[in-house]
Amino acid sequence: MKSFTQARIFIFAAALCGGMAHAVALAANPSCDDALAQFDYAQAAKQADTALLQRSNDAAMRICLARAHYERGDFNTALQELERAAAQQPEGATAVRMGNWFGVTLRRLGRSDEAWRAQQLALRLAREINDQAGLATALHNTAGMRHDRGDTFGALRDYQASIPINPDLAERSASYNNMGLIYLELGNARLARQSIETAIVLNRTHGHFHHLGKHLMNLGVVERAQGNLQAAAKLIEEGQPLIEKAGDVFWLGVAEQYRAWLANEHKQVDKALLHYQLARRYFEQSGAAGEVKRLEEEMRRLSAR
Repeated sequence: MKSFTQARIFIFAAALCGGMAHAVALAANPSCDDALAQFDYAQAAKQADTALLQRSNDAAMRICLARAHYERGDFNTALQELERAAAQQPEGATAVRMGNWFGVTLRRLGRSDEAWRAQQLALRLAREINDQAGLATALHNTAGMRHDRGDTFGALRDYQASIPINPDLAERSASYNNMGLIYLELGNARLARQSIETAIVLNRTHGHFHHLGKHLMNLGVVERAQGNLQAAAKLIEEGQPLIEKAGDVFWLGVAEQYRAWLANEHKQVDKALLHYQLARRYFEQSGAAGEVKRLEEEMRRLSAR
């Protein structure tokens, strides 16, 4: 059973300036990017929508709005906003950011060839203009796509190249997390646990509750692989409320899929199928066509037993 689930995010840290008065105003009325940095995706979308009423041709704001939709698992709407941003023909770092988000969004929608092409354009542009933050994200995204294509060691190489240059600690934690899942696939549970626990420490230290929820559940995948089913279930239960807090429909589907795996381990086929059905609804709601297809194959194998 394929257990690798890519956790993807790119959030700029809020740049606070102007002293305490500015910080208080920011907390009361954060910009789209500020709200993303606080994992408040509803507020980010609200701020972007308000700004776009005045500046409808603002490509950077369209990208921010796309990000807000993506992080809540609404991949179709995210793609629509990215296409509107592309119509403005952004350049430089904004074009890199847009290409990175096209890559991950198309990937989630099951359009893997288009995702790869968009991502490689962003990767090349980041290198050409020496956009280190954009390059880090492009390497992180490319790693996930390499894994999809069966290039396991290429994926590890790109994650390892992304981590030391990535100023985004949330995304850095996602690289550690995804490396952990690859190590688990390679049969190295020790490295898997170490890598995911490194991600969790980053999450807890910096208050990245959305990623913390994902990575706790993925540590549960490691526990399951080691036969520690009670510990795995506990980690899923700890992680899911954080996903609900973020409003991430896609990862609510992942949580149900993980529960299906645990039910299957306990030989509870009917319970496993129920969790699979719930997961499919979440994945369908998010537009994650590739995940729906893989999930249905798992359900067919389970039903055939």
